[in-house]
Amino acid sequence: LAEAIVALENFSLPVVVKADGLAAGKGVTVAETKAEAEAALDALFATPGAEVVIEAFLVGEEVSLFAITDGITVIPFGTAQDHKRIGEGDTGPNTGGMGAYSPATVLTPDLERRAMDEIVKPTVVAMAAAGTPFVGVLYAGLMLTADGPQLIEYNVRFGDPETQALMPRFDGDLAALFLAAATGKLADIEAVELAPRHALTVVLAANGYPLAPKTGGVVGKLPIASPEATIFLAGMTVSEDALVATGGRVLAVTGTGATVEQACNRAYTKLGEIEYADGY
Repeated sequence: LAEAIVALENFSLPVVVKADGLAAGKGVTVAETKAEAEAALDALFATPGAEVVIEAFLVGEEVSLFAITDGITVIPFGTAQDHKRIGEGDTGPNTGGMGAYSPATVLTPDLERRAMDEIVKPTVVAMAAAGTPFVGVLYAGLMLTADGPQLIEYNVRFGDPETQALMPRFDGDLAALFLAAATGKLADIEAVELAPRHALTVVLAANGYPLAPKTGGVVGKLPIASPEATIFLAGMTVSEDALVATGGRVLAVTGTGATVEQACNRAYTKLGEIEYADGY
């Protein structure tokens, strides 16, 4: 606790105080004053063995940049922006993601180049220099601040629901791309080109998600999917020839189109054809 209070002096206000570990989205305090920050630290350190992260408070729009690397070469693989809160109008608790769209045009080509040159590529170089080269997908969660893109976090996967919005825009040979990354031959691959079409994914969750999703609900016969509206199954199983919800995020529908509005309309049109009384 004493070390943490000293460390606060290195940060301007507001400052972010977080529990270091999984806290179901409840272990974060955005402190507007030093007193609030110290109170948050007191509360966290009241738990024996607690560890705390103190972070600068970033103002801006959040966006995801994807890249694939073989440990040396890094190739960008599109952008997306997801929607976390359960309720209309960006209200309610955070979820694992209620939907996403791609491309995220808020990350302009210039900003994407900066993020690759200043964040992603140096990460891959540093990992290799440390003797622990990283091979696979790097998912950079960025905040677009007045000072340019800042890294919030990395995931080492494509992510859900971002994958459902990214892949319908990729017309290339995914297996060849992954093989090149796995065998150190990504330099032989030309830059990945995602189609200029827009993709938008909407998650159909079980009522009560994310706190206490209702399971056991039957999902009616699914409509026929099309290239313009793909259905991805997630938290469900087959029971006696019926589709039954088993998790919070039951399925997702991705619409594609020439505009993000067209993609959105196609996703919701297909969603409207799905019978699931417990769905949200």
